[in-house]
Amino acid sequence: MKFLLSVFIYNIISIGCIAQNSFLDNLPLKNGKVNFTKVLEVDGISQKELYNRAIYWLKDTEDLQSIRVSNDSIHEEINSKGKFKALWGPNDYPELYLSIGYTIKLYFRNNRYKYEFTNFIVKKSEVEMQIEIYKMENNKNRKYNTLFYKQIDEQIQILITSLEKAMKINIESPK
Repeated sequence: MKFLLSVFIYNIISIGCIAQNSFLDNLPLKNGKVNFTKVLEVDGISQKELYNRAIYWLKDTEDLQSIRVSNDSIHEEINSKGKFKALWGPNDYPELYLSIGYTIKLYFRNNRYKYEFTNFIVKKSEVEMQIEIYKMENNKNRKYNTLFYKQIDEQIQILITSLEKAMKINIESPK
C-alpha cells in the first residue's frame, strides 16, 4: 500500500513539473534559460578566417542590430544583438506581433566555433520580459503560446542554418 501511494505521489509531482515547463517544449533549455548552442568544426579553416566569416555574416544579416567585437588580436569572441517579430494570437493583426530580442555569442578556437543564441526578451508595447517568464495565463489564450514558441524556434533555426552555411562556404573576407 505504501509503495502504491509513493508511486502515485511521484507521478503527481512529475506531471506537475512537466506542466510547469510545457510552454517551452519547442525551445531548448540550458540551466533553465532558452539557449540554442552548438560547437562545430570546419576543416581547413583557421580561427582568424572563421572570425572574419562570422563578421561578414553578422554584417550581412538584416535582423542584427549591433556587433561587439573583442578588442584583442586573437580573434576569439564576437557578441551581437538581434531582434525579429513573431505573431502571438489567432489573427494576423499588426498589433499581435511581438518583438523578440536576443543575444548571439560566437567563440572561436583553431578550426572550431561555438554559437550561442541566448537572453531572449519579449517586448509587448513598452513592457519587456524574459522569454522564460512570458506566457499567457488566460486559459482560452494558452493555445497560442505553443504556436508563438514554434515561430521563435523557426526564426532561430533559419539564422543558425544561415550562419553554418556562411562559415563553410568560401567568401571574400570584409576589408
